Amino acid sequence: MTAQELAVNGGPKTVKSHRPFQIYRLRRGLTRSIDLLHMLPLTARGITSIQDGSGIVGRFEQGMCQLTGCNHALAMNSGTASLHSAMVALGVGPGTEVIVPAYTWHASATPIVQCGATPVFCDIEAETLTACPDDIEAKINERTRAVCVVHIWGNPARLDRIREICDRRGVALIEDCSHAHGGQYQGRGIGAWGEVGCFSLQGSKVVEGGEAGVATTDDPELFDRMCLLGQNVLVWRGQRANTFPDFGDISLGVKYRPHPAAMYLAKTSLGRLADRNLRAARAWKWIKEELADTPSIRPIAELPAAKRGGYYAFAMEYRGEAMGGPDTETFVSAVEAEGSPLQLDQFRGRLLHQTMFFSEFDRRTIGGGCYDPTRPYEEQLSKDTKLPVSEDLIDRLVKLPLYLYAVPEDYVRSCARAIAKVAAGLVPSGARVPEKARPDTAGLEAHG
Repeated sequence: MTAQELAVNGGPKTVKSHRPFQIYRLRRGLTRSIDLLHMLPLTARGITSIQDGSGIVGRFEQGMCQLTGCNHALAMNSGTASLHSAMVALGVGPGTEVIVPAYTWHASATPIVQCGATPVFCDIEAETLTACPDDIEAKINERTRAVCVVHIWGNPARLDRIREICDRRGVALIEDCSHAHGGQYQGRGIGAWGEVGCFSLQGSKVVEGGEAGVATTDDPELFDRMCLLGQNVLVWRGQRANTFPDFGDISLGVKYRPHPAAMYLAKTSLGRLADRNLRAARAWKWIKEELADTPSIRPIAELPAAKRGGYYAFAMEYRGEAMGGPDTETFVSAVEAEGSPLQLDQFRGRLLHQTMFFSEFDRRTIGGGCYDPTRPYEEQLSKDTKLPVSEDLIDRLVKLPLYLYAVPEDYVRSCARAIAKVAAGLVPSGARVPEKARPDTAGLEAHG
């Protein structure tokens, strides 16, 4: 393969058509429309809000309990709401800290500042892109109230080690499962390892309600405390441990109830989860098979005890620049010219500890108590935080979108072959992967 044969230089495209993507989008639209038909009997009776967790809300929550193995589930209007509720229930507030990766969507961390606490950003493991247990333990101190791990791209974090650290150091564990519906670690459901598991059900997730979320827990008192934030009717007549027996229907007034329409979408979507995860795992297998002989591309590995769920995207590390090839942007552009939907990592340039909001912005200038009045404000900013693995990797991370799980094998393989073709044409043959770009993969398996 030579550079002249690449589509970016006038050669033939590897991927012939985008039609499978168009079909996928059409099918998703039709599926959601059909799902909403189930709500018609409810609206015919004039019911457009379910306040007490009954009906479709309760049926969806029961489904989430079965999926995760937890005893309780609480549906809400967003994954962010579930994280906020979990932190409030666990006592996150002024004078406390929560450890969270910087390589994640900002909603993993913004509920911490909503509670008037301080986010402390930890690094990730290069192999899996999930929270590094050693860095977590190094950052635990007397102010640490909780650790929030993120199962990024559906890849479970090293939960046995992190759970042991949290237990030994006396801090709570929150799982951000927004990408990982149906994932498992050591045969146990993602969302059941922490005190609370938090799931997004936003429209781009494999279990989706348009806009919705859900929290799972085994602790009935934590369930009640989450209700106190945003579920006033459940405080009145839906508590699990009767933690607040004399409150009536009074809560803290943050209304986090989901709309019934979102629950109908989510419940039927949950019923399709096993098939979706199976097809996503198959697509990931095909992608890795096509890239097996391409040393400049490293598909992100899973831990041996982990079973991915949700996926959300197929993430990879491009190592070609260090091997004499072009930079990541040029490489991605050349792959796109082949017709493959390769993308730069969405968190590129947006590692949380480097963003203005967390490193510079003075939150004391806004209302809502989004800072800790008990300690110097400079200590609450992340501008001096250094996360060497996250900062080194972020410019090399690329991804293929999740929609590939729903399209034919030939199309998926051709998208991966386009990556291999561009690597062969632009990265010098025989080049070795530099030691710096070789994560320690001992104990990992690169197929899921």
